[in-house]
Amino acid sequence: MATLSAMTLLDLCSYLGLGAVGAVTVNLLLGMLMSLRYSPLRHWPHLHINLFALHQWTAYIAVFLTLSHPAVLLFLHTPHFGWMDVLWPTHSYLQPKLNMAGAGALYLIVLVLVSSLLRAKIGRPLWRGLHYLVFPCAALLFLHSILTDPNLKDGHPDLLDGGKVFVEISSLFSLAATTMRIRLRGRGFRYK
Repeated sequence: MATLSAMTLLDLCSYLGLGAVGAVTVNLLLGMLMSLRYSPLRHWPHLHINLFALHQWTAYIAVFLTLSHPAVLLFLHTPHFGWMDVLWPTHSYLQPKLNMAGAGALYLIVLVLVSSLLRAKIGRPLWRGLHYLVFPCAALLFLHSILTDPNLKDGHPDLLDGGKVFVEISSLFSLAATTMRIRLRGRGFRYK
């Protein structure tokens, strides 16, 4: 008979990271649909859905989960992570380059959110330029999420682990959607 084990801080850190990947993926897809002038009323599912509000809320959730993910590491006893290991992980316990990719994704997503909140003050051209940072942000996030060792053991993740497969599928969805977005550039879902 199987027993239930308690969730560890490393498990919590992993789940927050997976939630961040899911939220970023959904947010990226919603943003691309909005940029293509997709209308859920005219197209499937033929319902009034406020894509802009949904896009905003998934952004807030993504930022919250992305900030919470490394914050959990501060409470680990072994290995010990300090503030600098979380904020600027060049000398972190394991896989510092991949952790820098994760930190880069964190800083980019916060920059995109802050620029969106200040869009009226900074102007649409600057906001739009900064908003394109979501693409390198997603690339860094997927790189960090796929290649880091969630158990902090030896730096060799199991790429067929359920969480890693989720991230791999999310990255493929994002890549396919980005490719489709580029192909539909200038046309989108507008009626002729």
